[in-house]
Amino acid sequence: MDTTTTRPATRAEQKDRTREDIRAAALDLFEERGFDSTTIDDITAAASVGRRTFFRYFSCKEAVLFSGGVFQDMAEDLDEALTSGLPPVRALIWALERDAYGASDPDEITVRRRRIRVALFEKPSVVAYYRNEVARIAQVVTAVIYRHPEHARVRFLPELLGGLLHTMTLEHLESGETHHFSVDADSWRIGLRALERGFGD
Repeated sequence: MDTTTTRPATRAEQKDRTREDIRAAALDLFEERGFDSTTIDDITAAASVGRRTFFRYFSCKEAVLFSGGVFQDMAEDLDEALTSGLPPVRALIWALERDAYGASDPDEITVRRRRIRVALFEKPSVVAYYRNEVARIAQVVTAVIYRHPEHARVRFLPELLGGLLHTMTLEHLESGETHHFSVDADSWRIGLRALERGFGD
């Protein structure tokens, strides 16, 4: 007799499942009806959830196209790296690599979401959403740098680090790639050294 029991899903797992059910329903509708013709009510009906549940996970339908998990621990991870003594740029790269998706290949729904997102970059509301989100994350980085006096006293350094994240993220989003976010540290090292040489001795 099979005595195997199925472990009940945790609350976090249930939330993740609900989020992905809403996302999958929205992507289906975006492909079938078009982004502009799809309403939040359409999405909630297809996902069998209420509007309140939708807004618990997504602020708007544009947000469905973007992962809510990336960089959610950026402030904590960057602060930890700086506290450990890593130089600011290395600390930022460490935090990015720790807080992004990791080395595994993206799953099917992630690839699908990114392909649809790229196709919708011509939509002003989509562009406005992701640019506002990227700017917000960059401001988070700048604020964390300001918490560390040894770095905050270097004029413009906090803003430059925020700008570095801003540029990295926009480059990834607008590249059209469906792979996970990754940091090309060598390219940034070359670019930053070239910038330094531009000031001369």
